[in-house]
Amino acid sequence: MALREKARLTLDLTRYQDQILDISGYFKGRVGDTDDYLPVYITSNSLPVDMRGWKYEYGGVDSQGYVHKHIYHVEANDRNDQIALGRVTLHFDERTFNVPGHWQQFFVRFIGRDGQTVSTVDMDFDVIDDQFFAHVGNAGRDYIEEFEEILKQVTDKGNDIKDSLDQAGETYSQEFSEWLAKYKQSLNDAMAEVNDPKNGLYVRYNQLLEMTQQIQETLKQAQFHDRAWQFSDVPTMQSYAALAANDLAITKGWDNYDDGHGAVWQIRVKHKDETPDGTNVIALSNGMVAERNASMVTADSLEDLLYGYEITIVHNQADYPEPKVMYYEYAIGTEPNGLGSGPSGFGQTNTKLVPCMATYPNANTIKVRLPRNFYLDDAPNFESSAGAWYVHDGYKTIKVSLGNVNAQLALTGEGKGKSALAGGSGYFSKPTSPTSPTDLRAIYIDEHTQRLEWRN
Repeated sequence: MALREKARLTLDLTRYQDQILDISGYFKGRVGDTDDYLPVYITSNSLPVDMRGWKYEYGGVDSQGYVHKHIYHVEANDRNDQIALGRVTLHFDERTFNVPGHWQQFFVRFIGRDGQTVSTVDMDFDVIDDQFFAHVGNAGRDYIEEFEEILKQVTDKGNDIKDSLDQAGETYSQEFSEWLAKYKQSLNDAMAEVNDPKNGLYVRYNQLLEMTQQIQETLKQAQFHDRAWQFSDVPTMQSYAALAANDLAITKGWDNYDDGHGAVWQIRVKHKDETPDGTNVIALSNGMVAERNASMVTADSLEDLLYGYEITIVHNQADYPEPKVMYYEYAIGTEPNGLGSGPSGFGQTNTKLVPCMATYPNANTIKVRLPRNFYLDDAPNFESSAGAWYVHDGYKTIKVSLGNVNAQLALTGEGKGKSALAGGSGYFSKPTSPTSPTDLRAIYIDEHTQRLEWRN
């Protein structure tokens, strides 16, 4: 190669990111050169950069399309180099310039002390042909110097391990053979113990199974008719295997002991072809069923008291609104003895926010369930001025708000709603006709026989 005397290429790390530098005046590579070098002055915004501890990576694609990649530490290899002031010399090894011609791409990448790339500079130059070295061989694709170092470390470590194995191979082999023989013998002894015809594991399992069946049969025969089983919830009752026909079971709640849905159950055999509904008849894990004992619940049950009054509203909003219910008395216009004759003069009194439960037969209808003691003998009417539905009975008023509603659509449902005491609610269901029997239930005597009981 030829190097211009005292020529040092200035590379500013912040100014050449988007440029391709023509370095032909500073550097000429020749095929076969063994140690080409390029003196450079590294700056950042025209200020010298301390290059101590840095690395530089160079490479690219030569005229034959071969890829090059090389990484070196920045070192003071020339007497004129001053690393702390950015004056360094970049060396290119003998594997770089193996083919003549113009490089398709050539770059130098500078890597800081933290291992992060600081700048990459693309350069443009030609490799001069040399007839003697023209065919010394092509550059290897993706040649990385670190790979050679790693390969050497792995090779050396492998040789060390091989030597250790060769030295101790006989000992390891003998010890392993002895261990394998002991393992096989222990396994054979264990299998012989499992299969022993007198005391083997299989025999013990059959004995335990027979004992369990005897205990279950004893519990079944005992039946415990003189006591009631108590469970915190329905799933616990379902999984209790000791329950037998005619047992009485009490659940404190449905899903949890304090959810307010306790019940009394009669345990019986499952009727042929019967499908438990999961509400009034519960399938048990032992094959029995638990049937709700309605005779233990009064007509004025807690569920009926809380939600025994039902108001049906056809709102036509194509939505599932959340209701808000207010109750009050002696509103203006409802006083029995004329305007202002209420207990407090003008204005409503005894105002209450009423707890309720909503069901939705469809997107245009809502059924609002209230405590039965709020029952008013009237159908709901929509009042556009208030955007709510009202139920009136003398001086008593119930207001049902469904949020922001389209008054025009709401008026199309006028006259289609109703207000009535519900015949049943929640888990309980009872006839309301005075001529019908009440508390009708079936008691299963056995799989094929049942007894009907009711009240008039």
